[in-house]
Amino acid sequence: MSTPDGPAARHGAPGVVAPSALDGSAMGEVDEWGLTPGDDDFHPHAGDDPWWTETVWFAWMVPERKLLGYFYPVFRPNKGVEFGGVLVFDDTAELPWELPIFHYDWHLEIPPGLDLRNAQLPNGMTITCLTPGRVFELGYRHPDLELDLRYEALMRPMLSRGTPPFSVAGHLDQPGHVTGRMKLHGEEIAVDCFAMRDRAWGPRRDGRQPKVGYAYATISATSAFLAVSVQRRDDLDRVTTGFLMRDGVWSRLATGLRDVRRDEQGRPVTIEIDAEDELGRPLQALGAAVSRQVFTAYPSMFCWNSLARWEFEGQECWGEDQDVWNPKYWRQYAASLRA
Repeated sequence: MSTPDGPAARHGAPGVVAPSALDGSAMGEVDEWGLTPGDDDFHPHAGDDPWWTETVWFAWMVPERKLLGYFYPVFRPNKGVEFGGVLVFDDTAELPWELPIFHYDWHLEIPPGLDLRNAQLPNGMTITCLTPGRVFELGYRHPDLELDLRYEALMRPMLSRGTPPFSVAGHLDQPGHVTGRMKLHGEEIAVDCFAMRDRAWGPRRDGRQPKVGYAYATISATSAFLAVSVQRRDDLDRVTTGFLMRDGVWSRLATGLRDVRRDEQGRPVTIEIDAEDELGRPLQALGAAVSRQVFTAYPSMFCWNSLARWEFEGQECWGEDQDVWNPKYWRQYAASLRA
């Protein structure tokens, strides 16, 4: 894969080990959250693996409208292409071609010299990093949707590499406060919510999608959780990573289970998280899906993405549940329900 300005110019020469905040070397000075200014841009890497992938994901929600939005560009710099886009769903539809907004492009050219810290993408998306790892502005212009959003990090991110399902790639997950406005089909809608962002970088091959759960909720800057789980052959959805923020103390999750109750079509209805962090603190949370969509971000991924109302720490709050399958196994499961 080569970028428009060449792999050596943007992503390091072949044979050079990629520096990053995750391996202890620095793309700039590492801050107290384990981040560097370079973590907001493309990450250097060795060689020309065509599957090397960089993703930028921000969510936002308007709970009273049962509305969840995604801002999700994906880059394969060694091929010089990007894909992804912007989507908005509520409780009126689930299929991509019926959602209020599903603008998802394939095989756009990555603009020469693109810097993800100040990016204008061919499909009208813009990303501006105002404070590294902490404050971002997102924009989008389309006749059906305008976005002017500001994300401000609430707490340190979870940095992962080597922990399933992030066994190879680097991964960053961070709750934030999202404010601003959207203009949806001519209607002005204010945005003021807590939501998640993530960044991923590394090889991402099609066809290797495990069964994964990704559930989170946020009450405040001192109270939040993320539970990431992988279902193995014993059919238990085991929490492999995540975090608990309680009373301002952040700790990674050590163990736990995600249990999903489904309707007759296999769609998630309620989600229960029962876990424990590395400090020995229990985490119990119960989520209810209020709207959902079918999302096929990659050819080898099928996902029920649900906006969820959570009961957590004795309070009602909002977040998501992402119920991720390999299409082959969803097909088998759906056939068993019909039978």
